[in-house]
Amino acid sequence: MTGPLRAVALLAVAAALAPAPGTPAPAGTPAGGGPGVTVPAGMLRVGQRMLVGLDGWPAGTVQAEVCGNAARRGALDCATGAATHGQVPPSGRATLPVLLVAPPVACPCVLRVRTPTGTATAVADLTLAGVTAPAAAPIAPPELTLVALRAVDRSGPRGWFGLPGELAVRITLHNTGPQEITDPAFALTVGPPGRARTIVAAPALGTIAAGQTREYHVPVPTDAAPFGRYEVDGRIAVPGRPLAFTVAATRWPWGLPVAAAVLTVVLLLARPARHRAPSGERRLARA
Repeated sequence: MTGPLRAVALLAVAAALAPAPGTPAPAGTPAGGGPGVTVPAGMLRVGQRMLVGLDGWPAGTVQAEVCGNAARRGALDCATGAATHGQVPPSGRATLPVLLVAPPVACPCVLRVRTPTGTATAVADLTLAGVTAPAAAPIAPPELTLVALRAVDRSGPRGWFGLPGELAVRITLHNTGPQEITDPAFALTVGPPGRARTIVAAPALGTIAAGQTREYHVPVPTDAAPFGRYEVDGRIAVPGRPLAFTVAATRWPWGLPVAAAVLTVVLLLARPARHRAPSGERRLARA
């Protein structure tokens, strides 16, 4: 094949592979996989209805909302009141019709899709015309405060005898900042005071909206131990202001001393009585 013919062939292949105008372009898919969002490419307008493709989502309800300021402040930047809700089947794929509305703040605009708890979230860039909204206020750092913390031994009969059990830890958190906090990293360890090094599977905290208070009940398994105190250390990695806490609980397996006392009494009662010979038999034995 000559040089000109080869160039023409390469141009034809490139034209065939190039996406047509208006073809949906994938966006919002994390590099490591997970929930993804596909929105139409090109200029879009407020009031227009578009089809959004979802892929890799957990089955259940999802919420799609138009946001300005690249959704940096969460719900403060999003038109949550005009959000579109839909259902994702077990396959994890769905097509959702979304009505484009003006966000409360200026662009850059995105479409944010998330589950009700915020544990699964993805965003896709939108080139949106017709947005006349004020610029976003400066972003204040997120802030999470600890309202209440308590740990109670819930081992039950197993704990009475020093067997492995469970602590019930209740954590109440309040978001005092101006923006929502979505699923911050949460680490938990348990062990003796000052040596709480055993890692515990911490639950996902989900989304804590600005001004919201949420309570969490976390089961913490404990090893076998006759007596003593347990300490649970936690750390929530809020950007810029991590929150650390420590809570202790005392375990007194009173079943062990009770069982030991009962066993001692049973052994004493079960000892055979020593029979004493009559006095006549003792005299014959001497003779």
